Amino acid sequence: MISVKKTLIILIVVLLLCLSGCLDLTIRREREDPEETNPKQTEETTPAPATIPVIETTPVPETTPEPTPDPNAIVFDGITVRYDVFEEEYRHPDDDAVLLLVAQVQNATVEIPAYPAAAALINDTLNIIRTQDMNSVEAMRVESKGEYDEWGDEYFYAPYEWQSAVEPIYVSGRVICFRVYDYMYYGGAHGGVALESYAFDTRTGDYLTLDDLCSDAELFRDYLQTRIIDQIEAVPIGDRMFFEDYAMSVVSEFSGAAWIFQNSDGDEVLIVNYQEYAIAPYAAGLPEFIIPIADCIPYFNAYGQSLFQGS
Repeated sequence: MISVKKTLIILIVVLLLCLSGCLDLTIRREREDPEETNPKQTEETTPAPATIPVIETTPVPETTPEPTPDPNAIVFDGITVRYDVFEEEYRHPDDDAVLLLVAQVQNATVEIPAYPAAAALINDTLNIIRTQDMNSVEAMRVESKGEYDEWGDEYFYAPYEWQSAVEPIYVSGRVICFRVYDYMYYGGAHGGVALESYAFDTRTGDYLTLDDLCSDAELFRDYLQTRIIDQIEAVPIGDRMFFEDYAMSVVSEFSGAAWIFQNSDGDEVLIVNYQEYAIAPYAAGLPEFIIPIADCIPYFNAYGQSLFQGS
């Protein structure tokens, strides 16, 4: 009886030991490999890595902007002429609806890199012309207001006008010649025009006169006047728009004429412009006479000839 009890007790102990070993093995497996025991939980709690899209970009090349040409500058053989323009519509200070004056003044300056001192001297003269033009505009302001204040709309038919322009007509390596054109209107049937010319040595900046260019300036004037009379008389009598005493007025009015060097269709010429009413009626405008510079060269001195060696 005792042997049977001992045997049962031994069996029970062995069975408990086996169960205990199996349980311990299961616990250790769960600790060592938790992903295998609960794979679903690992999927839900482990975030997927974020994907960042790659945007391909084309690099912009670095560029240097090209210089914008100055619309108010003209270059002739290394000489730059720059324009500046003043424009104004002057209205009555007490009534903005009343336009008294319309003005436009075009001026110029020169740049000669090879001869900056010469450019400075030329610009001094051009600045004097600029000042004179602006003074004329100011005088016209005062006069137009005075006329309107005195006469009102009854006799103030239209606004006064002032237009002036300084233009390079001839430019070479040695000479630059400007034409100065002035138009003024003070009411009435029509306005009036005045013309001047200024020629300079581009290396020295000196203002050039006929006396500077000629061996005998008086002889050269006589030659020019003779050529002008010949050109007038070459026009048929019925087509001539000149005063009857043109032969006398060509001489007496010569000092007020503008003589302008110009390149005309490839030919270098000297143009003589008489002022309005000097030798012809208003309808004739500014009578113009053209003499080739090649015909003038024999009257020039050595200095004058050196300025026009290509003629």
